[in-house]
Amino acid sequence: MTTTEGSRPDDYPYLTHPFRSMKTEYDVVVVGSGYGAGVAASRMARAGKSVAVLELGWERRPLGGCSLINAGVFLEADQQTLHMSEWPSEIRNDNSALRPYYSRAAKMLQPSPYPEGHPRLLKLEAIQMQAEWLGKVVSFYRTPLTTFFRRERNHVGVMMQENQGSGDESTGLNDGSKNTVPTTYLTDAWNWGAEIFCGCEVRYIEQVPNQKGYVVYFAWHGSGMSSFGEDVKSQLFWVKAGVIWLERVVFPWGRRIGNNRDFTSLKNFRSANLAHGGKEHFRKWGHVGLCSGYNGDSKVNGISGAASGPASRPGPTVTGVVDRRGVSSGGALAGYVIEDGCIPKSLSPLIQAMLVLQTVRFPASRSESESMSRIWKMLKKLSAKTFELRGAMQRTSTYLVMSHDSNELTLTLKGDRPILRGPGEGRSENFSNIRYALSYVISRAGGKIGSSLLRSREQEEVTVHPLGGANMSSDGTGRGGVTDHLGQVYIGHGSAKHEGLVGTELHSFVASSNILGVNPMATITALAERSVDLISKRRQFSIDTYTPNGRLDASSQPTVSKREAHGSQDTTKSNKPLSPIGWQFSEVLDGHIYMQSSDVGFDACETLGRGSSCTTRMFLTVEICRRIGESPYVVHGEVLTILDTFGLQYEGICTGTVACRGLSRGPMRVVDGKVRFFVQSKEQAESTTLRYSLQLLSLENIKYNLEGYKLIDSASAFSVRGMWEATTKVNVHITQGDGLKLAVVFLRPFAPARELRRSSHYHPTQKQGPSTTALLRTSDGVTVGLEEYEPLPSTDEVIKSQVTGPRPVLFIPGVTGKAAHSTFALPYLRCNMVEYFTSRGCRCYVLTPRWGSDSTTSAQCTVYDCRLDIAAALQHILGQQKQKPYVVAHCQGSVALAMGLLDGTINRTHILGITANAVFMTQVLAYWNSLKAATPALIRLYEFISGTHYPIGSPDGNKPIHKILDILLRFYPVENRRDICTSTHCHRTTFAFGLCWNHNNLDANIHDNVGEFFADTHTKLLEHVTRMGTHGACLDNELRPLLTDRNLRNLQGIPILFMSGTVNEVFKPESTLRDYEMLRRRFGEHLYRRFLVEGYGHLDPVIGKNAADDVYWRVFEHVKWCVQGQGDTKR
Repeated sequence: MTTTEGSRPDDYPYLTHPFRSMKTEYDVVVVGSGYGAGVAASRMARAGKSVAVLELGWERRPLGGCSLINAGVFLEADQQTLHMSEWPSEIRNDNSALRPYYSRAAKMLQPSPYPEGHPRLLKLEAIQMQAEWLGKVVSFYRTPLTTFFRRERNHVGVMMQENQGSGDESTGLNDGSKNTVPTTYLTDAWNWGAEIFCGCEVRYIEQVPNQKGYVVYFAWHGSGMSSFGEDVKSQLFWVKAGVIWLERVVFPWGRRIGNNRDFTSLKNFRSANLAHGGKEHFRKWGHVGLCSGYNGDSKVNGISGAASGPASRPGPTVTGVVDRRGVSSGGALAGYVIEDGCIPKSLSPLIQAMLVLQTVRFPASRSESESMSRIWKMLKKLSAKTFELRGAMQRTSTYLVMSHDSNELTLTLKGDRPILRGPGEGRSENFSNIRYALSYVISRAGGKIGSSLLRSREQEEVTVHPLGGANMSSDGTGRGGVTDHLGQVYIGHGSAKHEGLVGTELHSFVASSNILGVNPMATITALAERSVDLISKRRQFSIDTYTPNGRLDASSQPTVSKREAHGSQDTTKSNKPLSPIGWQFSEVLDGHIYMQSSDVGFDACETLGRGSSCTTRMFLTVEICRRIGESPYVVHGEVLTILDTFGLQYEGICTGTVACRGLSRGPMRVVDGKVRFFVQSKEQAESTTLRYSLQLLSLENIKYNLEGYKLIDSASAFSVRGMWEATTKVNVHITQGDGLKLAVVFLRPFAPARELRRSSHYHPTQKQGPSTTALLRTSDGVTVGLEEYEPLPSTDEVIKSQVTGPRPVLFIPGVTGKAAHSTFALPYLRCNMVEYFTSRGCRCYVLTPRWGSDSTTSAQCTVYDCRLDIAAALQHILGQQKQKPYVVAHCQGSVALAMGLLDGTINRTHILGITANAVFMTQVLAYWNSLKAATPALIRLYEFISGTHYPIGSPDGNKPIHKILDILLRFYPVENRRDICTSTHCHRTTFAFGLCWNHNNLDANIHDNVGEFFADTHTKLLEHVTRMGTHGACLDNELRPLLTDRNLRNLQGIPILFMSGTVNEVFKPESTLRDYEMLRRRFGEHLYRRFLVEGYGHLDPVIGKNAADDVYWRVFEHVKWCVQGQGDTKR
């Protein structure tokens, strides 16, 4: 494409370096090529460092990640958002923390609004008028865009073209007007000596043993590499670096960063995450409601694509913004921005059909014939208006809405593959307010509001910014996030950091989901600028940000080159200059090595090497080049054959790796490799060879020389099998500097390795029992039990460092009846929750509510009654310990706690903090439970057949009616085959409460003993639970709602951690989501946290076999946060 002036839209340098020119070591390695990575590459190159940029994609003009397919909106985060508690204190408490870096980013990206003097844009005028309709509660302005509206050079020196107004920014703008990463930061980095290599997929990072710096392992996806499948990802290249800047999440393997497993991804880099699946949260910048005002009264030119004249062009994708941030009494969470958008021309017919179906309402008629007749007339009338050229779609406005919500994405490391999952939890309250405002302006404009074009039946929010994933820590340790405020990666849970391992876009995420609520480009870039600036000052080197580049175009050469200064080897050097002809081939050769310096035949070496299992693999790519200046026909007066001519004219340049554990702990890189074709063999007449000459460098900085050949003789010339064997067999000698000679023969293929599978079975050990059991008298005269567990001394230094002192913690279980063991103190777990807390210095109390008392009391109680038990337990602990206890509550124990707080029975000043698992005030039943609760008929039927008592593990469950019920429960529906089991106790539990676990999270000991911690229940209690589930919130014994605005004030000031398993089949995770949002919007976001436990069911966070590693530590950290006064407010 060319512009009207005839200039190239991509008139800037080709940035990619040939892969074979990559050095083995750089001062800085940058992973990725987006905004954050571009900042790091540019600034480090200007600081005089040797820089390598590893990018997975290819330079199909232009390079730069997704920077070319965003709208180019440059909006800063507002101060209310930057003061939210999830930000690190260095940013949260400093109003000017990002101000100079926003300015620095703006200087490079040069944002500007659509000029006043340019042709009028109908969609810009439309959104400006709609902003006036919304009144003074919003502000309107033209959006700052990183787009040029006149032809001139940008700050870096690249000629930019005038924007053509096509609106194609969302699908890839190619008119040369968009000022993105390739035309700014990457071009600047290239000009200052940075080397950019494409097709490099970084797999993991290793800290150099006993040295400073890191080794970056990556797979190279060069031409033809896809034919080798997974071999490409297993045979890795490497490059060494003093400092690594990560743009995205990198998953290390095995013994890599720091201790064994402490660099996973996402919210925390935790020491145990990788071993247990690496399950953490993955955040997005702001939820997007993608809405439309369909077929309004006025034309808006809302379809992208070139138009016949300036008056018909849509203009840039986004031109105006309705901004409601910083003006709402609801704080940062209530703020939002609404931007105009463009529908891609290629998607217009599909989107039009979807909008028609959403907005058309077919009338109801008395007869079928009348109904069909009216529908047909409506469709004819509609089609005449809708499908005409410049019709309904040109009168359709598109709106991009960005705000704060509470949805969470999770990224799970399964094997070596990241799995991204977005749980469906319904739309947030804030979205309803935004939708109301949009409905008002769209209806006033004569259109019909179309719902989100990407909405499912669960009405999840849509996000267009699921970038990065790792979070900055808000508390200065690895417990609170992955990186510090500068992007430096924490080691495990403490405050120590990996020296020289830094994130750019990686660290731009804080702990709260959707923290910005606005387009993230400006903040990503500003945070990266801040990180690079402050780290360079700490390391005492300066960055030259003042020297201009001058004019840069496609024919320019870098102003600075660091190759000679760093002593790199020229892998293309030859006696004669070489010119690539565009042909190359790749090969993988496997074999065995015999580690002896004595001369032994190749066949004997293969036999001896195979016997010692000393394997070797060679993965090579050979680029065929032509010698320039070599006479192709005559050498020293002798006439050459055709093969001799080819061998003299052409030579192969070889890149790749050679892996042999006997020589190096990692793959050895080919730093200078050549292949000579058709060299006559001196050992055998009528034969020719392909000669390999490779210089290898190991991770230990040991150099090896590899000389090998493929022998092609007359016997193989006319045999397919013989030719295959000849061209896939290489006889090799490897020599070291001290003369060590190793003979190798490579043969392919090998049988795949077989992995030894091991299993372990845990045998329960004796657990700590309660030191005392107090019998408490409640205000209504019921006696309940409260077990007390003393703090345990620990010899583990890590655990000893976490001891907080004898802080009381009260555990409230769900409905289990008169069970032998509490779910919080199971002896079948490797480490139960009580044991976890007592070993860290906490004094634990486990309440047995009245549903676990004698049969008379338990048969007559409801969940509402049990609030009195909790109040009595809190009074007892306060009187004994003189300290407010922290409360961990599960299921109906959590509901009872919420009821007591709502109606005032429980004084909020008696509680330090709360962890509520699965449910609290709001109750959204899972699918099968909602069907069972739809009518009380099922409970009435059971009462008629068997009475009010429902046994699970109690001896009363052996009646004939229960035996029949057990047979029927074998057919109880489950959503996953993993949950099909033969346990009678498991089936009975599922029938009463719903499926309480993901069976994959239970070991055999727990599952075999379900009857020991689930005893029984009664129909009166179950009926109260189902009534609340159908209502959706807490109800008292007269079924009056307790969740009112007045009652909600009783919860103000209590720090609460909500948690839910993502596969909970008792209550949907939306239950805790609604409470979390309600409290945050009512009282502010500071005191409330929520997390989803990926792959966990209802009770798994308490009794799961890996719950100590995945869940308990989070609860304990929240206890510490409350103890340290972080959650204290005036209550």
